[in-house]
Amino acid sequence: MQPFSKHFADFTAWSAIGEFIDGIRVGRDVGPVPLDYVDAGHPGRAPKAAVALFQSVDKVIGPPAELFPHAQRLDTGRAAADPAVKRWLEMLDRLRPFNVKGQIAGAHRYLAGVGDLAPIIQVARSLPWAGPVTRAQRNDESADAALVRYVSLRHLGIHSDRLRIVWLADELNDTDWVVTSILLGGQWLVLDHFHGDIAGDEVYLDAHPYFSLNAEHCWLHWRGGDDAGAEGALARLSRQLRFGRA
Repeated sequence: MQPFSKHFADFTAWSAIGEFIDGIRVGRDVGPVPLDYVDAGHPGRAPKAAVALFQSVDKVIGPPAELFPHAQRLDTGRAAADPAVKRWLEMLDRLRPFNVKGQIAGAHRYLAGVGDLAPIIQVARSLPWAGPVTRAQRNDESADAALVRYVSLRHLGIHSDRLRIVWLADELNDTDWVVTSILLGGQWLVLDHFHGDIAGDEVYLDAHPYFSLNAEHCWLHWRGGDDAGAEGALARLSRQLRFGRA
């Protein structure tokens, strides 16, 4: 058995899961731009400087485990025996010899092609800081898919300060969805479950974040010059999450 590393506090709730067996299932292709051209630097270390996410203004509002407590429980024995969980863990283990770009592209490609994410989602949702995802009022699986990508990249050793789960709003279509973002080379890259390409956040011209989190912190986001500011972001967030409920 090869347990999860205790080095990552994100995984202490389920460190007993998994032998890495079976084969790798491959999903749809992931485009090479802009990931191939980013200077990866030292992804296992915290970034030297903060970079605005989607060119937004932000405000830290606290740790997710305290702001959004939840009571999701995990049967570790059942999870460890689930074939989908085993394949996922083996896939991550096989990605370790690659550089960080190969790891990111490989994990994104794999998760885009998994037919049933439910067993993997159940594992990720059991983490004590995953409350915002468990409370999300959504008709698609983008929040859960973003959480699984975050967990996968953390397990591969990418520093939590470089990772965010981001709630986006598209004002043109009045829609909301959730993505995973990773900070490499001073640029936020976006892993979107519904798109194979890994794009920089600057290409999301009609979308803007209003909430993001990692395992330690939550942020509210708004556009510079937006009169509603943090208050508007909080109002939008309250419509997406079930405040006050586990």
